[in-house]
Amino acid sequence: MGKLCATFVLATIISLFLLPLSVFSQSTDIKYPETKQVLNIVQDASQAVAQKGEAAFPEFRKKGSKWLHDDVYVFVIDTQGNVILNPTRPELEGKNQINLKDAMGKPFIRWFIKEVTDYSFKTQGWSHYVWFKPGQEIASWKTSFVKYVKAPSGKGYIVGSGLYEMRPEKIFVVDIVDEAAELVRKDGRGSFPVLRDKAGEFNYLTTYVFVIDTSGTDLVNPAFPQHEGKNVLSLKDSSGKFFIRDMVAMLAGRDSGWTVYSWPKPRTIKPSVKETYVKKVKHGNEVFFVGSGIYLE
Repeated sequence: MGKLCATFVLATIISLFLLPLSVFSQSTDIKYPETKQVLNIVQDASQAVAQKGEAAFPEFRKKGSKWLHDDVYVFVIDTQGNVILNPTRPELEGKNQINLKDAMGKPFIRWFIKEVTDYSFKTQGWSHYVWFKPGQEIASWKTSFVKYVKAPSGKGYIVGSGLYEMRPEKIFVVDIVDEAAELVRKDGRGSFPVLRDKAGEFNYLTTYVFVIDTSGTDLVNPAFPQHEGKNVLSLKDSSGKFFIRDMVAMLAGRDSGWTVYSWPKPRTIKPSVKETYVKKVKHGNEVFFVGSGIYLE
């Protein structure tokens, strides 16, 4: 009976791992079908690697399959940065590409590795960079989802896929704020230069991470550096809303939450509707509010 129960428990755990990501993502408010498409193809490919190991790789090369069509393809690397599979750029395969940079000089292979190895709470995540569509010489913004998976051989792989010019999603914001929050929790103010780095993974398109303290002093704001070091509780949006005060008040009674207000996109003056996720973080005796958002227009 004990062996039967153990077998049942193991089977249950495996079945949970094999469930589609959509089952776990209903609460994350995924809005666009292309986001679900990327999540599902990485989940399916990860399942194939977990079950078949390296024997699954030839399947990912079949043109016209769900793995390789139009701009969609699956890539596989390891945690040292060796490219195991890239059906659209076979010249990268069999080589260590950890220092490979995108069209803006961003080390996106390193980012893939960080997404699955650097954070205690996850082994998967999103990266945003500029890369080349298959068959095109002009680079475009690309968003990829990567996931760490172990093959039956015991070898660990990073399986990923992405799409170009994806629309912003709440799930991207939660991912980047959770990562920034963990850095602040570990390093406190020592993490601020990383969050400010405009060539880093926390800044892309109109997305950036900001940090304020409980008194309302702006500590990190790479898009609007003129506010850093100043108390911003009196800031109002175009409708007269004291949105920083609202954030501080909201986090007085909870650890995280969303707020909506109007604020200019980086490098613009006209206000746009913005939905922002903010998280309370403690480092030593200091408490910080770490946030990021998406513009709805």
